[in-house]
Amino acid sequence: MNEKAESLLSLCGATLREGTVLVAQQEDELLGVAVLRLHAGEAEIVALVTDPNHRHRGVGRLLVLEMSRRARLAGCPRLRVRISKTDDGVVGFFRGLGFDDTHLALDLLL
Repeated sequence: MNEKAESLLSLCGATLREGTVLVAQQEDELLGVAVLRLHAGEAEIVALVTDPNHRHRGVGRLLVLEMSRRARLAGCPRLRVRISKTDDGVVGFFRGLGFDDTHLALDLLL
């Protein structure tokens, strides 16, 4: 399973070593994978990716709900995710789950 999860995470540039890995699967089929980082009272979604054949079926939502549960149990006051504002689908997905814009990040391309 690690190889399949690693391959799916590579689609968003993440690795299994960046935090707690959550896997959604049905029998032996990998549906999605997420990485949650808990550190010093902060919780962050490092990666969330679903198999292209299983998108729009609630897999990502279930992974986010599980990450939220784990963050609450760890005593974290919020769960943060950093995404590109140019990806309207991803922004809409997280807003639909109750995430709000709370920070502004500015990048200087080098």
